[in-house]
Amino acid sequence: MKNLFIYGTRYFDVVKLGEAINREKPTWNIVGFIGKKRVPNLLGDYPYIGGKKLIKELVLDKNNYFFLNMTQAIKTADWLSKQGCQLATLVHPSIDLNYVEIDKGCMIPEGCVIGHKTKIGKFVTVRLQSIISHDVTIEDHVFIGPGANIGGGAVLKRKCFIGQGAVVMGGRIVGENSIVGAGAVVTKDVLPGSVVAGIPARPIK
Repeated sequence: MKNLFIYGTRYFDVVKLGEAINREKPTWNIVGFIGKKRVPNLLGDYPYIGGKKLIKELVLDKNNYFFLNMTQAIKTADWLSKQGCQLATLVHPSIDLNYVEIDKGCMIPEGCVIGHKTKIGKFVTVRLQSIISHDVTIEDHVFIGPGANIGGGAVLKRKCFIGQGAVVMGGRIVGENSIVGAGAVVTKDVLPGSVVAGIPARPIK
């Protein structure tokens, strides 16, 4: 089994996903958490190991992998890459990834559907019960909230945020660093850096 170190102590769901993968096929020895500080009552039976100073030693062992527990922490992601970290992608065993391209550092839990010819970049988080149709392009550091629905041929640009239950219609482009509010229905392209909400989605910032 490969050793898995989780960088960031904010969320426990990555452990839940790793355990689900192991039930299907023993893959990850979840060693524990690395980060600035320990969050009480969050880490369960998995220890807080220490701060980022440990990374330089840990990367020397080629059986050690790392998962960044913060989707849009771009500076941290770049730093981990520069240290030579092997970055894990965690996908629930029920997800069909045939004809799908997916890069490093991604997280896709149970209940999601991903269509053919979809391309997923680095450090993308997809949450529970999201549906991503065919020919979708998802760039780096994108967050897709629970129950979102992304139509065929849509493009989600770098570091955009798709809120819970939002719908992005087929062929629409969601611009870089933009936010789509929970439950919104995107029928037109979303400009970079904007915030949209409502049905249909309209700019609010």
